[in-house]
Amino acid sequence: MLDIKFDSSSFTRKIKALQLGAIPEAQKKSLYKFGFLNKKKLRQKMLKGTNKFNRPVPLTLASPLYKVLDENEMIFFIRSNVQKGNRPSKYLAPVEYITGGVNQSYETRFSYWLRNYSGLPALSNKYAIPAMKSTAVEKNQHGNMKASQYSQVKKGLERFASGAQKAKGNQYRYFAVPSKIGKSSSRISVSSKLGHGIYRVKGNTLGLLFTLSNKKPLVTQKFTFIGQTQENIKKDMPYIFKSELRKQLAQFK
Repeated sequence: MLDIKFDSSSFTRKIKALQLGAIPEAQKKSLYKFGFLNKKKLRQKMLKGTNKFNRPVPLTLASPLYKVLDENEMIFFIRSNVQKGNRPSKYLAPVEYITGGVNQSYETRFSYWLRNYSGLPALSNKYAIPAMKSTAVEKNQHGNMKASQYSQVKKGLERFASGAQKAKGNQYRYFAVPSKIGKSSSRISVSSKLGHGIYRVKGNTLGLLFTLSNKKPLVTQKFTFIGQTQENIKKDMPYIFKSELRKQLAQFK
């Protein structure tokens, strides 16, 4: 959460006593107008420029938020209250620009489930990375793996961990390499020839869905949420406030 102050006193020194009532309303309207403008500019930064995001989804683009507390104060923050999926406030934190270096990426819910609750101990120290170049990966309109495929993989791996040898009907069968899951493990005969990853198979069709890394992936610091908002305050707020103050003072003539 970001709290930035703007001093409007330099614009109100010559106001007459009877016109002082215009200041609070002008300040409040200015805060709302700036919040909307800043949100729009941050969205554009995600889409264009040297630090643009790679395939940002609508949730990410709409995640910068603001709240006007009163005529003197507003706050800026990243959305955290989402019902499904990963929270923008969590996955955007590692990419916030500080030094321009790299940070460990946010671990997704799927990755955390895989390491801790999948029933596959061999994956407890592995991090799943979608194999986006694989033809087996089903992509949504934004170029990312579909949420429905994540669900299918999760259910398939739960069956695999339980020792099930066959999939129901004509469905895909899912397995992981490495995959030690006890004495009654569902061993895949070709697994020794495959690289570490999560796969699906049906008949003779084998597809890679995730690669598995021993280290948490790194991400570049590129999101200038704090720096860009501070810059926009200095650049835009004086003009916004002067405009709103004129409108309010006109009512006192």
